Amino acid sequence: MMMKEAENMVENAWIQNATQNLLPLSNSSDFANAKKEWEYVGLVDNEEADFDCQLCGHKEIRYEYTIENRINQNEMIVGSSCILKFITHLAETQDFFYDTQNNIIDKTRLENDKHDYWVDILFKSLDANFSNNDFQKSITDQIETDGKLTINQAKCLRNFYDKLNPNEQSAFKYIVSIKLRKDIQKNQYTFLKGYDKEFIDMLLSPQQRKIVQFI
Repeated sequence: MMMKEAENMVENAWIQNATQNLLPLSNSSDFANAKKEWEYVGLVDNEEADFDCQLCGHKEIRYEYTIENRINQNEMIVGSSCILKFITHLAETQDFFYDTQNNIIDKTRLENDKHDYWVDILFKSLDANFSNNDFQKSITDQIETDGKLTINQAKCLRNFYDKLNPNEQSAFKYIVSIKLRKDIQKNQYTFLKGYDKEFIDMLLSPQQRKIVQFI
């Protein structure tokens, strides 16, 4: 019961903050109707996390989702958790959240947009600074296929990674992962040393880090 009460308090606080912040920028003075005026524009990654959600007031958000009022063109920057709450509250009244092309926005779409955002950043960097020969292009093609590289393939990207800016490095870590299921792939880990090992360790999943402890 106490947990449920705590959840209700959090929910009520979000509604209160969202209502207070949304209504002044909306045409309607009713929160339920005002929500329907807004549509999804897109997102950017604020790596510094130095901006607060304009809808709920949450501090230091990283992923900034822009929503726009289709009637008066006012805009708000909303955090990743808050925009999911916004979608949930619309669904409770059997309403949908749309983008500027009138496509329905849901959790899957937001996750896909985040993925596409990182893909665009990474591949612009790969095309400009890495894909200079057939071998490098084959690695780029493999990343494009599923993002999974063998250790020996990934090692070839260490110098490239070191030259990326922080946002590009975030994109790299979001997209690129290591293949470590087959014995031949695990065997490659035993030959790692120094900076190569540090680089590969950074790309391993928590489960893979447990596996390599016994290699």
